[in-house]
Amino acid sequence: LKESPAVWRGVSKKHGKLITFLRSFMKSRPTKQKLKQRGILRERVFGCDLGEHLLNSGHDVPQVLKSCTEFIEKHGVVDGIYRLSGIASNIQKLRHEFDSEQIPDLTKDVYIQDIHCVGSLCKLYFRELPNPLLTYQLYEKFSVSNILP
Repeated sequence: LKESPAVWRGVSKKHGKLITFLRSFMKSRPTKQKLKQRGILRERVFGCDLGEHLLNSGHDVPQVLKSCTEFIEKHGVVDGIYRLSGIASNIQKLRHEFDSEQIPDLTKDVYIQDIHCVGSLCKLYFRELPNPLLTYQLYEKFSVSNILP
């Protein structure tokens, strides 16, 4: 089957129109900053690089950790606060609120009665960091083999 050169020119012409459309579309896209200002784009809290998150939020400590630790120090000094798990649905509610850039009211009865869900949320935050708190680059400095003579 041999196709005529006219068919190839038609395909090439359509391909050129698509490329032109994609270029104009990409140039007309709003910047990340404009999307944030309009409320269309939100910064993730969980699963986001810690340094990037702090830079974007302008905080020294992630708000999720600050809120949870203050709450635990005030209401949750109980044995096993970080050992026992909270109710999964409560943990997910808290996560969703922090991810939607809201600071949840941790003094609600549901959270005071399930104090372990707040501790579990802290553990979840650290577990989902793409780069651990003690980063891969610093691992050798913290390894046991470097401490012992």
